[in-house]
Amino acid sequence: MPPLSALPSRSSTRSSTRSSIRSGTPSGTRSGPRSASAVAAVLVALALAAGGCSSSTDSSAPQAGPSSSSSTNVGGARPVESKVLLGRVAGNLHQPNRKIFQKHRKRVLKRVGAAVDTWIDGGFVGVDYPRKHFKSAFAAFTGPARHDARRQLKLLTNWSLRRKIDGVHVRKRTVIVDVLAPHGRPAGATARVLLVFKTTGHRKLVVTVSGRLFLIPDGHGGWRIFGYDVSQGGK
Repeated sequence: MPPLSALPSRSSTRSSTRSSIRSGTPSGTRSGPRSASAVAAVLVALALAAGGCSSSTDSSAPQAGPSSSSSTNVGGARPVESKVLLGRVAGNLHQPNRKIFQKHRKRVLKRVGAAVDTWIDGGFVGVDYPRKHFKSAFAAFTGPARHDARRQLKLLTNWSLRRKIDGVHVRKRTVIVDVLAPHGRPAGATARVLLVFKTTGHRKLVVTVSGRLFLIPDGHGGWRIFGYDVSQGGK
């Protein structure tokens, strides 16, 4: 498997809009053809699904349960935080590597969750409505991924409804984090996201945003989103 620093990113859309996987290399350079980008972006997910995966101590297949009570984000109310769970872990986790990973576990979940929440809050449920833009939605994205994301605002933010609603109620907000941890040390992650919220105002819809975000450590203690495969739909 190539080094994570060389992996690009990608996205998808459904009705309901679905994005096709897009990519941007973490180094900040543009990736190659889109077909190659798609393959590279999926490598992290493939590594987690292939041999060498070990289930988390929480559960071998954690369920995306609802977050705490629903919340109204009108007038700047504090949004509900995501429920973050550890999913699958790929890598050689035999002793003593398992002990090494356990030392990183809480920090990885917290910081990957924080990066994902930056997108969820900035693009959907942590802002006031009506509004003109979603400037903070991609703060945790790498440069190339941010460049691509800004061209897909209808998919990656609540752009289509921004002037037609006056608030949202969060119904479900979960993030399951699959970690690539060679020798127990986290080197990459795939965040499986499920966000469900109800809009209020002129347009009353139940919107579902789901998919995967691909992340790498940024070298400064945080994590950055370098790719995405996301769908969004409302009814």
